[in-house]
Amino acid sequence: QEALLTIVEVLLYDPLFDWTMNPLKALYLQQRSEDEADVSSNFSSADQGCNKKANGENQLFNKVAERVLIRLQEKLKGMEEGTVLSVAGQVNFLIQQAMDPKNLSRLFPGWKPWV
Repeated sequence: QEALLTIVEVLLYDPLFDWTMNPLKALYLQQRSEDEADVSSNFSSADQGCNKKANGENQLFNKVAERVLIRLQEKLKGMEEGTVLSVAGQVNFLIQQAMDPKNLSRLFPGWKPWV
C-alpha cells in the first residue's frame, strides 16, 4: 500500500506527466507540433505568455492529480461512497457495479438490452 502511494506521489509532482491527457488531445497536440515544426520563430514575449499559461494549466493538472491520489488512498482503505467496507463488502460492491445495466451499456458500445 505504501509503495503504491509513493509511486503515485512521485508521478503527482512529475512535470512531464499529464494527468488530463486523452487520445483526442494527444492527436491535436501531435498535429499542432508538426505544423509548428515547419515554421520557426523567436517571439520572446509570446513565449513568456505561453509559459504563464502553462504554469496555470500545470496547477490545474496538479489539482486533478491530487484528487486522483486522494481517491486512490480511499480505495486502498476500503472506502466506497463515504463508508469503510470490509473485504467481503468491497467484493459485493464490485459485483453490484459489474452487474449494473448503466455500467454494462457504457462498457460495450454494441450492448442492446432490447435484443
